[in-house]
Amino acid sequence: MRILLITQWFDPEPTFKGLLFARELQRLGHEVEVLTGFPNYPGGKVYPGYRVRPWQREVLDGVPVLRVPLYPSHDGSGLKRAANYLSYAASASIGALLMRRPDVAYVYHPPATASLPAMVLNALKGVPFVYDIQDLWPDTLAATGMMENAAVLRGVGGFMDMVHRRAARIAVLSPGFRERLIERGVPEHKVSVIPNWTNEDKTDLTPPPAQRADELGFAGKFNVVFAGNMGRAQALDTVLDAAEKLRDEAARFVMIGGGVEEERLRDSTRERGLTNVDFLPRRPPSEIGEILALADALLIHLKDDPLFAITIPGKTQANLRAGKPLLMGVRGDAAALVQEAGAGLTFPPQDAAALAAAVRELMALPPEERRRMGERSARYYDEHLALRVGAARFAELLAAAARGGSAYNPVKRLVDVTVSVLVLAALSLPMLALAALVRSRLGSPVIFQQMRPGRYGDAFRMYKFRTMTDERGPDGELLPDARRLTPFGAWMRSTSLDELPELLNVLKGDMSLVGPRPLLMRYTPYFTDQERQRLEVRPGVTGWAQVNGRNTASWDYRLGMDVWYVQNMGLRLDLKILWMTVQKVLGRSGVVVDAESIMQNLDDERRHKLAHG
Repeated sequence: MRILLITQWFDPEPTFKGLLFARELQRLGHEVEVLTGFPNYPGGKVYPGYRVRPWQREVLDGVPVLRVPLYPSHDGSGLKRAANYLSYAASASIGALLMRRPDVAYVYHPPATASLPAMVLNALKGVPFVYDIQDLWPDTLAATGMMENAAVLRGVGGFMDMVHRRAARIAVLSPGFRERLIERGVPEHKVSVIPNWTNEDKTDLTPPPAQRADELGFAGKFNVVFAGNMGRAQALDTVLDAAEKLRDEAARFVMIGGGVEEERLRDSTRERGLTNVDFLPRRPPSEIGEILALADALLIHLKDDPLFAITIPGKTQANLRAGKPLLMGVRGDAAALVQEAGAGLTFPPQDAAALAAAVRELMALPPEERRRMGERSARYYDEHLALRVGAARFAELLAAAARGGSAYNPVKRLVDVTVSVLVLAALSLPMLALAALVRSRLGSPVIFQQMRPGRYGDAFRMYKFRTMTDERGPDGELLPDARRLTPFGAWMRSTSLDELPELLNVLKGDMSLVGPRPLLMRYTPYFTDQERQRLEVRPGVTGWAQVNGRNTASWDYRLGMDVWYVQNMGLRLDLKILWMTVQKVLGRSGVVVDAESIMQNLDDERRHKLAHG
């Protein structure tokens, strides 16, 4: 499988899904290329040895990399940050088209703008993509204060909805993220939870000599280490407040990293006269190991925001792997992970008294118990979160997404748009006349609308001319379909004239002229894994199943025909199906105007099979 990794940040920049991930996918037998920018994160300055140019090709440890230009910046300015994100998205969209067509693309988010080159590849070359969400936009933008304009946040939310619909599969790092996306209408089967791993090849966790420990100030103290970004989201004033409460005890807080809040926190530490808080300069992953190895406990903290209750901070995996007790000041999924692993203590975020109490509790434990806690931490990482575990799951997800990809897809879309425009133009007057007949015979509204599953299972509103009345029984409920279907409506169905408004769905991109028919939303959970392949392509106005039995075929047969079509889709087959459809419609072959009169609904049939073995 040929995989393109689209990520704004890549080695030598610090990133969760960088060179280590690419090499592991190669080890699993896949061909991998990377589309990224010139390295400038997190300082906003282009790294030594690089300069921004129209493009640069290189090979990093056997992985081909194409770098495209961007505006280097990563400070507190929203305008500059936007320029950084958008410049990469624009240049990567061009670069993606110049690369050899992959079977599938992988997109690392944030930023959300990195999805643009993947959507361009999807539209112009038919390449499906997997979207790996590390934080939820616009939620994170609002929670961290990066963006406060309500109109802009709404616009970002609308853009994210579009990305979620276009993605073949979505990976998230926590169960809470998955639940939030499902609440927003993303189909359940489309979202998989794959936790992060850490840079296993870059961090040497061998404890340094005693002399080195003395140099770093670790001797004779109970050292609680916070390693990572010092931003607003981390709310690290809580650590300083806890340090005040522990001023006369053996606990020491070691802050290592950097960020927009670092200087202010240093100033506050000096103003308070806190001698039990030390700041160490930021270090690359290759040099952070000795600090983690010397720690007595590792601290993770985020401010008390509902968004962070459904996330797992990126440093969690590195801290678990270090094999030291964790102090987790994050609610929800992150706290649950620590408790499940038996890897440390949790405390409410932004509660300095609770943090101080948790430190005292750890200090009071026998050293052997703290050692066992650290061993459980490292074991949990190895069994559930390690690179080999996560990359194997991503390979499965990428393979599932690739099944819906075809170089024919853009051609198919072009044919759909051209034909639907021509037919709608040619039939506009007859369709208006038909609409008038529907209005006079059946009433308003003329167009029947119903939510149906589209490509990847995403819901869309399908249009048809109405064929039934709205008659209700004494209880106020609609009468059965057979009672509400008039002779005029039956004639509409038998001639397939009721399907004409679906050409508007084709024009919008919800449907294709040819594809599996969009069934009812409630049927989707009853598809087998193989039958779910019918969701990898746009549903059709007509399809292979419709010209091979129409409504008279069994559900198993019809769904099997849909899967066969997905696996054999091509222009010649589509033209054949369209010609056979014309013959079927003109000959009214296989027509059943009330399908429920001859067969069970799919959900009823499958429930019955499950109940009776």
